[in-house]
Amino acid sequence: MSLRRALVGFLAASCLFLLIEVLIEHREVFGERPIAWAPIVVCALTILTSFWAFAQWQPKARKALQVVSVLLLLVGLSGVYFHNADRLKGEHREEHEVIEYGEKEGGGDEHAPPPLAPLALSGMGILGLIATYPHWRQEE
Repeated sequence: MSLRRALVGFLAASCLFLLIEVLIEHREVFGERPIAWAPIVVCALTILTSFWAFAQWQPKARKALQVVSVLLLLVGLSGVYFHNADRLKGEHREEHEVIEYGEKEGGGDEHAPPPLAPLALSGMGILGLIATYPHWRQEE
């Protein structure tokens, strides 16, 4: 097995674990924010495309994995925006939202979305692009 195919297998496994994690962490916001489904969809698509590329390793499969890797990268970057939109806008949450999010007296917001967590998707997108980079020297 080549290093490139091993990276694709690692990408599929990583997306599977991230898919499970995002399903658990986003369960409370699926109904109110449909954008929360984006990482789920792109992870599932990456898993399927990775299996295809791993099994066949043909140019068409590698190209599809490159496209999906770019999607991972973009969804990760947009996720950073959505996780930090309220912080970036400097918006003040209303009192009922503070109770809903479970903020404590000390001002700590324990249920706020982690600000940089979506970058895990972007990192996997970069890994997919590295694995499918067309100008690697031929392996012996």
